[in-house]
Amino acid sequence: MNEKIPDILLTYPSGFPEEHMKYEFSQIHVEGINIKIKQEDPEPYCSFEWIVPTIFGAYLFKPYFESFLSEAGKDHYQILKKGIKTIIKKGKVIKSELIAAETSTEKLSGKYDQSGSVSLIIQTKNNKQLKLLFDESLTLNDWEDAIDQILDYSIENYENFPNDQLTKNIESLNKEKQPNYIYALINTETKKIEFFDDKKLANKYK
Repeated sequence: MNEKIPDILLTYPSGFPEEHMKYEFSQIHVEGINIKIKQEDPEPYCSFEWIVPTIFGAYLFKPYFESFLSEAGKDHYQILKKGIKTIIKKGKVIKSELIAAETSTEKLSGKYDQSGSVSLIIQTKNNKQLKLLFDESLTLNDWEDAIDQILDYSIENYENFPNDQLTKNIESLNKEKQPNYIYALINTETKKIEFFDDKKLANKYK
């Protein structure tokens, strides 16, 4: 029997005190929200830097947004934003470095400037995986503003799909790839999030 998809999945690395992390994550829990907390061990990945899971991850799945559209769910919105920002704050002070395997013929990009410590992943209405990355050079306030932006995009996506701004912005990206991964990066000048697929990111960081 398949395990039920949670509303929210929160991941953290082995080596962090379990009880402390559970307390932090409990701050976004309310009755009726199915939150799963998972401790993960680091493992090697043969992929682009932006695909490798960060050491802290927050995943928001379709069931959360579908329940959010009810009045009861809307009460959780501010709690969720505050909780995610707490997790993001941890990632801001904890640095993570990617190391290329000795046997790999691929080199890491010397230009890659996104955090390896934290990311926010959202499942869109039509099942794309939208991953918000956080530029190391920006401030915590910039990161928090980006969280507000992507959550607002996501809520409108579920309310107005397919006539929402998020769908219009990403409809041309990674069409041939299943599952369809899209990446959101913060523009360092405008502080607005912009959308990329693997090809556009490979060109940006080559």
